[in-house]
Amino acid sequence: THSSISSEISCVSMVQRQALAVVPGGRKPRPWEVNNYIVASYHKAGVTLSEHLALKILNILGAPMEVLGHVEYPCYSLRKDGLSQVCYNLDAPSRLYTDSFNASPKSAEQKKSGKKKLLVAGLVRDPLKMVASAYCYHHDGQELGSWFFPVQDIMQMGPGEGTEVTAKALLPLVEWMTSVFENPDNNTLRLEFDDLTKSSAGFDLGVQRLLDHFFGAGTDLISKPER
Repeated sequence: THSSISSEISCVSMVQRQALAVVPGGRKPRPWEVNNYIVASYHKAGVTLSEHLALKILNILGAPMEVLGHVEYPCYSLRKDGLSQVCYNLDAPSRLYTDSFNASPKSAEQKKSGKKKLLVAGLVRDPLKMVASAYCYHHDGQELGSWFFPVQDIMQMGPGEGTEVTAKALLPLVEWMTSVFENPDNNTLRLEFDDLTKSSAGFDLGVQRLLDHFFGAGTDLISKPER
């Protein structure tokens, strides 16, 4: 059964062996039936790239909508701009954490995951580059409804004052990012944003590492065509 499969999982190799079993109905289990997944992203360290990669992977795997959830604080039903839901499917086996994942929710998610393995991945970036990018981005008036940044003020500031204000606003996110990815455990994959974006080869290597981390190097959890 699904529960007996999950109870025997203690390492990646065992995940691969157990995945060869079948769930009721005579089929192999899908990855999200074996593991729980979190993709964490932080402002100006590849949020859009992280989310698009995760969505693309789940789409290729044919995951139903209820498999994916999203967490972003403050977790109101609508963004300030009213364009999209911030939080949904909070108990989904695969979730995107935007500007909201640190050591504390990671510990809570590990306990919540129970007998299923929790696999975490995220893009990180040099904090100074994050500050510079965030200042230019908000100085240009992007994301006027931001919860973290006083965008209206930053738009009127020069580089000196503007980067200082931006850095102070960004500091909590950098601390959260560091708490998870500075010394990642075996179930946490740290990917460098600049490595994925500087070349096609770097992007391909990063995606391959992500797939191997989430699904193993073989075909137990995903097929060759899916990979």
